[in-house]
Amino acid sequence: YNMDVVIDKLIIEEDRPEHIKKHKVSIGEVLEVITEDYLVLEGKSDKSLLVGKTKKGRIITVVVGKRSGENRYGLVTARHVKKKEEILYKSNYKENKE
Repeated sequence: YNMDVVIDKLIIEEDRPEHIKKHKVSIGEVLEVITEDYLVLEGKSDKSLLVGKTKKGRIITVVVGKRSGENRYGLVTARHVKKKEEILYKSNYKENKE
């Protein structure tokens, strides 16, 4: 499962902050997740799911799509983690990083 997704540039289109706010996630939280350790899962139609923890310890899933250029991704959405994703995340990161 662990495809390496390295994000050097995250493209956030104008409507995205408003969109993810509906899922009660902020851009700040998205940035916290993508700059720390995250688990990469395969999403639908070439999307990648990045499951990670915010500074407050909340686990969220950030959905990104590959863009042209190396390590460039666009933010698709972000939401609270689903149960299955949370289990995979926790089994990969045994709560040793407190």
